[in-house]
Amino acid sequence: MEIIPLLQPGVTKPHPDRAASATWLASVYDSTRTLGGMVTTPVEEPTVGRNHYRVGMRFGDGNPLSILFNAAALLVAGAAQQDPHMINAVFVDVPGGDIYRRAGLRVATTTELNQPLNDRHLHLLTEEERREVAYHQPGRLGDLLFNWFD
Repeated sequence: MEIIPLLQPGVTKPHPDRAASATWLASVYDSTRTLGGMVTTPVEEPTVGRNHYRVGMRFGDGNPLSILFNAAALLVAGAAQQDPHMINAVFVDVPGGDIYRRAGLRVATTTELNQPLNDRHLHLLTEEERREVAYHQPGRLGDLLFNWFD
């Protein structure tokens, strides 16, 4: 699924959602069991400075990664684990993406998330969200959907 249509009012804001996050987290654990991985960090909820949920995982290759979830868009993404204070994620494809899709969630690809952000992506956002974009100047679509805005 193309992720550009997910750019709707409120998608850049922290959006805690107990039901949606429970579905996402169940999929996280299902994917770790299915793919022989393990969850390595506690779940971090959306807050000021991060509009998405985040949890750490590790699979057989030993490389740590984070699974991100934007509850407003029901969108899942993968990112290489890095210093939590780094704002530009290194996006990776989500291992076991079909597990999330079967749960009714959307899964973003690395290619989609790394698309350059431009004005056509912003027309459905609120005026406040567009001001945040102008201030923070995210460069990629993924930086908008999984952001660090304060």
